[in-house]
Amino acid sequence: MSTARLDPWTDAAAIAGRLASPSSRLILVIGAESWCETCRVFRPVFDSVARQRADSNETWLWLDLEEHVEFLGDYIPDGLPLLVVYNEAQLTHASIISDAGATVLEELLEQTSRIEHDHLPDLRSRLMASDWAL
Repeated sequence: MSTARLDPWTDAAAIAGRLASPSSRLILVIGAESWCETCRVFRPVFDSVARQRADSNETWLWLDLEEHVEFLGDYIPDGLPLLVVYNEAQLTHASIISDAGATVLEELLEQTSRIEHDHLPDLRSRLMASDWAL
């Protein structure tokens, strides 16, 4: 199963299992491909980088505001696409992607931490919650 294609609705148990493993890293983007031009341009870049790093302990997810509204609840980011990264249970990144290039994504992921948006829900805990991952 390609990590670029995992979805919280259809791959819940696999996602929860991956996140429970030691040294797990969750890399997700919240976007809206139907109306966000940057999201449409960035999605193939995100998927490509995810495929290149498929053998790592990383779990890559794309959450669309419209497709995953029940999962995200009433949370709406200040801008899109929003990159969110957890190293194990620690939130390390929450920043808007302004340039849709693969180099920019790789550079952001190399940074120890970059939190520009600190009022987001604990998405990792939600992905590991037993109420939907069974």
